Amino acid sequence: MMQRTKILQQKLPLTQTSMLASVASIICGVQSDEGETDQDMADRLGVSAGTVANARNRKGALSMLTVMKLGEVYGLDRLAPLFHLIGGKLAPEEAVCTSDHDLPIGAARGQMFLAKALADRSISDEEVADGASDIEAAGQVYDGLRYRLNTLRASGLIFTKIGGTA
Repeated sequence: MMQRTKILQQKLPLTQTSMLASVASIICGVQSDEGETDQDMADRLGVSAGTVANARNRKGALSMLTVMKLGEVYGLDRLAPLFHLIGGKLAPEEAVCTSDHDLPIGAARGQMFLAKALADRSISDEEVADGASDIEAAGQVYDGLRYRLNTLRASGLIFTKIGGTA
């Protein structure tokens, strides 16, 4: 019997604990993506390394100014976990999709590429090169959705196996 995946559609409660957890996840994500230490981040934000470490370990809250600086320095989209607490969504300015309603556009480009390319049951290197922009558009959509899925898995809101069914 196949289990259905349940995703909580409601926002998390806005509490000090949820705010600390959101900021910690932002810091960990930035440090992982950028390869930065607490000191590197502190220098860019104008705070001490201890302040960054405390926020990363959920032992202290960042000031509102420092949170805003996080968005300024690393991109507003990095603040998405905080905005999620109040039901908001953020995306980088260069995002292909501006809402969930636009998601099919990039995916459709990839599907159209596949339909055309697989008409003869084989995809040549030339077809891949010609379809590069469509492949990239579809990849961005699916990468974004995969990130959201993995975030839900990490937060315990969804339980599925990676690469398949529950």
